[in-house]
Amino acid sequence: MFLGKNMRIGELAKLSDLPTSTIRYYEQKGLLPKAHRSASGYRVYEKTALDRLQIIKFAQSLGFSLDELPKMFIGTNGIDHDEVMSRLQDKLTEVDQLITQLSIKRERMSQLIGNLRKTWVKGECLTRQELAHIIADANI
Repeated sequence: MFLGKNMRIGELAKLSDLPTSTIRYYEQKGLLPKAHRSASGYRVYEKTALDRLQIIKFAQSLGFSLDELPKMFIGTNGIDHDEVMSRLQDKLTEVDQLITQLSIKRERMSQLIGNLRKTWVKGECLTRQELAHIIADANI
């Protein structure tokens, strides 16, 4: 692990497991504080940049988009706790809704598979009436 105070973009990329192009993009979008430039023009980042990148990656793993993240950061190193909690509550609600929708879809698919097996084992197809009933139940 990096123990020094400052690092170049290549070191940051290696430690964060992100391409340098992604780091530059995050910096351009304001997700990552602007790097200082060395005398030779290299981007130089503080250790806090690595912490920020880890937070960004974690937030994305929870379903946050890059556009949602700037509102959660305060300045270059802080996090708005109230905003984070509010956004997490919203994401949890979205996940609950998605789980409900997926459960309904799973149940419909399971019923359809059962109906098709019963019909096909007899060498038949669903009638138009049965198909219309299945489609009507799906609330399309």
